[in-house]
Amino acid sequence: MEEIKSKIQEILQKMGIEAQDIKIKKDNSFKDKEYLVVDLTITAKDAGWFLGERGEGLDALQHIIRKIVLRSDPTRPFLVIDINYYKKGREKELIGLASKAAQKVRRTKKPVVLNPMSPSERRIIHIKLAEYPDIVTESSGEEPERKVIIRPYP
Repeated sequence: MEEIKSKIQEILQKMGIEAQDIKIKKDNSFKDKEYLVVDLTITAKDAGWFLGERGEGLDALQHIIRKIVLRSDPTRPFLVIDINYYKKGREKELIGLASKAAQKVRRTKKPVVLNPMSPSERRIIHIKLAEYPDIVTESSGEEPERKVIIRPYP
């Protein structure tokens, strides 16, 4: 894990960003594989650039870091990069949104279409709503406008 931490620091330095803290921990809560979760603490000025609208800069940074780390060691677990706990807070928001949408579908018996989301955000919705036996979900549309549709189970 120290090697990954070192690579991340190097990438951020080349971007002119100083990480105040980098924490890496294993996470086995995902159903399909082990993840390494990297929590970066950086200045608010730099964080704003990464988070922007819908966290697209953070997704891009995560993609770049994954590619670099996997190139040096393809056996590494999947990486999830978070900045100033943005994704953790966003996950709580999405779980709340999913629960409210499911309640609306149950009440009205009509589908609910959520706003466009990144693949990782859609995955959170699908996983949360898999707990509801009377609800089904599907993703529809083309990136970056892909949405989750929540329907009553037939």
